[in-house]
Amino acid sequence: MLLFALAVLLSPATAAAIFYIDINAPGGKRMPVALPPFVVESGDKSLSEEIPKVIGGDLAMTALFQVISSDAYLEKIVPDHFGSKPLSLPDWKLIGAEAVVIGKVEMRGKQMAVEMRLYDSTLGKLMAGRRYTGSPHLFRKMAHRFANEILYAFTGVRGIFDTEIAFSATPEKGRGKEIYAVGLDGADLRKITQNRSYNLFPRWSPDGGTLAYTSLKTGTPVIYLRDLEQGSEKAVVQFGNTKSPGCFSPDGNSLFVSVSVKGDTDIYRVRLGNISHEKIVEGYGIEISPSVSPDGKKMAFVSSRSGSPQVYVRDIGSSNDHRISHAGSYSTSPCWSPMGDRIAFTSMAGGKFSIYTVRPDGSDQQLLVSGDGDCADPSYSPDGRYVVYSFQKKGYSTVKIISADGRWGKTLVSGLSGAGSPAWSPRR
Repeated sequence: MLLFALAVLLSPATAAAIFYIDINAPGGKRMPVALPPFVVESGDKSLSEEIPKVIGGDLAMTALFQVISSDAYLEKIVPDHFGSKPLSLPDWKLIGAEAVVIGKVEMRGKQMAVEMRLYDSTLGKLMAGRRYTGSPHLFRKMAHRFANEILYAFTGVRGIFDTEIAFSATPEKGRGKEIYAVGLDGADLRKITQNRSYNLFPRWSPDGGTLAYTSLKTGTPVIYLRDLEQGSEKAVVQFGNTKSPGCFSPDGNSLFVSVSVKGDTDIYRVRLGNISHEKIVEGYGIEISPSVSPDGKKMAFVSSRSGSPQVYVRDIGSSNDHRISHAGSYSTSPCWSPMGDRIAFTSMAGGKFSIYTVRPDGSDQQLLVSGDGDCADPSYSPDGRYVVYSFQKKGYSTVKIISADGRWGKTLVSGLSGAGSPAWSPRR
């Protein structure tokens, strides 16, 4: 979905081949970054502070950067810095800044142009430059995109700051449950559905353009695909009784779902081209929550064949499977990591749900997050460095994010009741 235009002023690939930070070695010294107020030549003056604030929040999430307080800045950014006037990099080095981000905002009719530049103050060179043009309300998305550029310039890893989280929750002063989407900074919260019914289990397509979810808006559960750009909707699973989407296939051509027929809940693959379906996992109990590996060769799912729900992994196209969850008496909601090396799942132990991760062969099970309530429904970020999950306690619910190593976390959304089933979007 094209939200705004982008002009590349300097490609990081041509600016630097050296990556300064090992993104897989957190806990070390953070890179000091200066984010001085942007120059606003025309338009909303508050963007002078707001855009650097959004970028700073994104960088803080990585635990790789430290934004220097603006009280320490010795140089004021002026319009000439985007022309012939060079930055006084010795002044920025003097306050410890190893990187400096400057920006300029101007209105061109109803469109806003934001130019952003990243400098390495030690080497004294421009690392990245971008100019974004679009509606002024998209300034946060522009800031997230440039935060991605900063992360890439210093680590060689693509950022995820412009991704979103979809989840279901009861609207304030409303009823039922609607599907929402929100940015990683907790801003830009928007409703995807608005039918005052129950809309549950959102799942992103691989290109991020479509959401699958279950809705009871007609009185019976139906799985729909919603085109997020057009707002159009198509029913793709209507047979059976209760039903829920699990995940798309990596190529986006199929949707794996759980459907209850005559009392048995089994897993089906729905081919989206001609809307045909085939049963791929069946049993005497429940077979639910399919999550397909990134290479499309294996599937994690939940089965009650042992007497209580537990997580299994199966080679797709065969009946070879093995149990991988051994945390508690009730395990569910598996989610495969983007690298295919871990599976996150929910398990009940000690009377509450917690989130664990485990290798696909069932080894190296680790507790990721637990609390004084229920932690459930994990979903990995596209880079595999974070997990989003729901937290519920005595009618209070939130959507939270935790780093995959458990060192960092934050609350993303609060204030909505019944928040659940968060799903992390792909990069766009």
